[in-house]
Amino acid sequence: MLRVTYLSRESDSLTSSALVDLLEHCKHNNPTLGITGMLIYANGTFLQTLEGEANTVEALLAKIELDRRHRDFQVIQREATRERLYENWSMGFERLTESTLQDVPALAAFQLQDFNPEYLSAHPTVVENLLQRHRSSHWDPLIREIDARDQFIAELRRALANARQRNEQALLLIESVIEASEGGKLTDIHLQLCRRLVETLRKR
Repeated sequence: MLRVTYLSRESDSLTSSALVDLLEHCKHNNPTLGITGMLIYANGTFLQTLEGEANTVEALLAKIELDRRHRDFQVIQREATRERLYENWSMGFERLTESTLQDVPALAAFQLQDFNPEYLSAHPTVVENLLQRHRSSHWDPLIREIDARDQFIAELRRALANARQRNEQALLLIESVIEASEGGKLTDIHLQLCRRLVETLRKR
């Protein structure tokens, strides 16, 4: 398998509705392709990791590079792998904020304004710290040797990550509905997304 991480900058300011559309597209297509990964967004900047079979990842990456919604595309990491780090996410998502950064001691010196392609491409350790919080299992290579207590903690971490994902997506969807309603452009698609989210939350 192959894991690739890239940076890019939005071409035009994306609305919440546009971000919802982007995530829905990923979640619809990625499971069929066997693609998993994580997308972090802030300041008009995208930081995304994709993982899956090498040929599939390369083909998807070529399509993403041509997407007109972003520019200044640059791959900052490419590595062969035997294991997935984001197996729970067809495409995980985080919209980075100052408050989320405060929860990460390793990023204490990192400011939200630094979330841009120039800074991130020059600071791989920051990129690693941003991404590792969302991995499906703990990144410690000794994970298979931890005791029952640590396994329980890992389960709690996964549950918290899932809860944060649902919160992020619910907030984004609410914002998109507000935007559409204010612009008189509320459609059946928005209602379908709301119903789907409600169903998902009820199953949890």
